[in-house]
Amino acid sequence: MKTDNKLYWKTATEPAENIKVRLVLATYADNGNLYVGLETPSGDSPECWESYTDITINCNSLPPFHAYVDSRDCNRHVHDFLVLNKLAEPTAHRHQGLRMFGFNPERLKEFSPDQFRSISLQILPQEHTIKDIVYREERFPLRIIEDSYGKYLVSTGDMEKALIEGVRSLDAIANELLESICLFRSEEDLRSLTDTKLIEIINGQ
Repeated sequence: MKTDNKLYWKTATEPAENIKVRLVLATYADNGNLYVGLETPSGDSPECWESYTDITINCNSLPPFHAYVDSRDCNRHVHDFLVLNKLAEPTAHRHQGLRMFGFNPERLKEFSPDQFRSISLQILPQEHTIKDIVYREERFPLRIIEDSYGKYLVSTGDMEKALIEGVRSLDAIANELLESICLFRSEEDLRSLTDTKLIEIINGQ
């Protein structure tokens, strides 16, 4: 991780101080959501850092690089910290009084490249799980996800429309594909939602 992280945090004490901090990135074990925290220098050695505060709170399964932000108590200035440093932007979503933020992957990568590389493998769907399927000479993306219960196929709304047309024309292949694909979403969702979130949607149908 970069140790020359030039980020400064405004404390909630009176009078307020601006202290040097650096980002800590990880994922929550139960659902793969993004975790963001801060560390501060510990002692005189520039190599020594200690945990300072947690910025995010784990609530529900969320899209990649989205998280609910804790702005209580010593984190009262966290919204300004995230926005002014272009680390994240608030969304319209709230949960139990907490605002959801969409985090900027490029800025996270800039300030914590090693940890960003690690969490990206866990947060983002890997390209090898998304394949092209050809139906009636047209290519459609097909994502393969799995859990302890088995494998699930997910494709796009365009694929669904093409298969429905095929079923209407008594195409047996279309019928077989339509039965095997568990979920149809936008291509953006197909490429950005976590496996956990997609399985949650499939189970909620």
